Amino acid sequence: MTGNSDGQGTNQVFGVDANALRPGDSLTVGPATFGYPLKSLRELLPGKYFVQAELLPYTLFNRTGLPSTWLPTSCVSAGGQNGQYAKPDGTLLSKVSLLTVTVPPGGSEQRLEGEGVILTLDQFQHPASSPGCAGLGDGVDSKYIKTLRIHSQLLSRWWGTRIRVEACVLLPHGWGEPEHAGARYPLVIAHGHYSPQWNAGGGFREEQPTCDPAEVGYVCLSEWYSWYLYRNWTSTDPAVSPFVGARMLLATINHPVPFFDDSYAVNSANMGPYGDAIVKELLPAIESTYRGIGAGWARGAMGGSTGGWESFAMPVFYPDEFNAAFAACPDPVTFTHYTSINLYKQANAYYYESDFKRTHLPGYRDGYSGTTWPGFVTPYGDIIATVEEQNHRELALGEHSRSCGQWDIWEAVFSPACADGYPCRIYDKLTGKINKTVAEYWRNHYDLAHIIKRDWTKLGPKLNGSLHVFVGGSDSFYLTNAVMDAQDLIESIDLSRPTGIEWVVGVHDGRGFQHCFRGYEYDSKGSPLPNSITRLTYAQAFLPKMAKRFAATAPAGADVLSWRY
Repeated sequence: MTGNSDGQGTNQVFGVDANALRPGDSLTVGPATFGYPLKSLRELLPGKYFVQAELLPYTLFNRTGLPSTWLPTSCVSAGGQNGQYAKPDGTLLSKVSLLTVTVPPGGSEQRLEGEGVILTLDQFQHPASSPGCAGLGDGVDSKYIKTLRIHSQLLSRWWGTRIRVEACVLLPHGWGEPEHAGARYPLVIAHGHYSPQWNAGGGFREEQPTCDPAEVGYVCLSEWYSWYLYRNWTSTDPAVSPFVGARMLLATINHPVPFFDDSYAVNSANMGPYGDAIVKELLPAIESTYRGIGAGWARGAMGGSTGGWESFAMPVFYPDEFNAAFAACPDPVTFTHYTSINLYKQANAYYYESDFKRTHLPGYRDGYSGTTWPGFVTPYGDIIATVEEQNHRELALGEHSRSCGQWDIWEAVFSPACADGYPCRIYDKLTGKINKTVAEYWRNHYDLAHIIKRDWTKLGPKLNGSLHVFVGGSDSFYLTNAVMDAQDLIESIDLSRPTGIEWVVGVHDGRGFQHCFRGYEYDSKGSPLPNSITRLTYAQAFLPKMAKRFAATAPAGADVLSWRY
């Protein structure tokens, strides 16, 4: 999931498609223009409003087997984060203007439109400066963090244009030292959202921070934990470093698409062979460049939220290429609970089934993003946004799954492509009516729990001990539901023997963890640490466990010694 999920402070937006505009042309945003949260300008209360227009750049793509289609040129800024957080480079903007809405004397009770405002797109969002993988500038490497970019032949051929995929690679301590010149290393991919700077659930900082978290807050705390990772990573003292005996290549990867900041790392009808490009082109390039072992038994995946789904999917779609996966708070791994929606049994994605009332399905609760510090946030279950509200916001931002938003990227990943070249709608974006034909396609192609059960004879032996799944008992986006459904479905395959898959639903003091729980970790008093801390220590938690599995399951004659210093 993304961090922008339509909180209580959302702004009013109206959206209209702009086709074949030339300099000097105009568009009218009028009463019929769809908006969110208010659906029409007619609903604006009398008063003064600051307004600004923005136009995102689009490109005509010629994808293999699909009609030419206009899609966002990008959903990301080179400076980092996807289009929901920072406007993509090249966005056109108007200056901020004042709109006055009035009710003329003697007017009816209906709210009337105010004075018209002309907004001229004469401002330009200049390209942001990339911090680069090492935080030293675009393409500038450090001793430990390296930049590797490939132009994917698979993707470039499918998209009809040159597509680049990037890896930010953290080298293991000792990689460049003569005594380890012959060492070859396992490779772990830390999946997550687009980030031009290396961040694998916590950053990597070589200088000790000088700030005080008690005064500055969470940004400062993150800097300290980035420095802790550096100290752990570079130490040879087992009392200090969990990486002694577990030296690996740890890479983050960037693969933004015109629908989102991330492709979800799988092959799909609307975005092409991203899964194959990553597994068959990018990973071998990392391993050949930085002395990776280059075999499936020595590869792992980890991540949370979007990265959690990708990590779960890797051993499902590529069971011979990954030997360990740690998936935290994954996006829906089965669509019996697509957050709070049962796509297979419900008729509508926005409301609970009822003959005599319409109760909205919840989409986002408690407003916790994992960065509230110090301590826990109490999960009251307060509803911040419904499924309908979240989807209507995306509809205002872009039709045809082009909002760069969360629900739209799920549709772009999981759906077949329709005749117009856009993803087939899983449900009517305005009304919520579910398309059962598309839902069945989702089940057969991307319902991970269904696929595991269907293909258990092949997948079961390979998943045994390799897959670990974590989710908070009160996940902010209701991701708990799908994980529990998946556990029930998969564990029912053969009640006579365990599946070997680890499932952890996190609670503390009888209260559920929220987004994004990655498993229990305890302080010196034996109390569980909150998400705001554990989200910064993925590497320390998971790489030592992967090392043990790699060494225990390696084929005869494999190198299980050179990297275990």
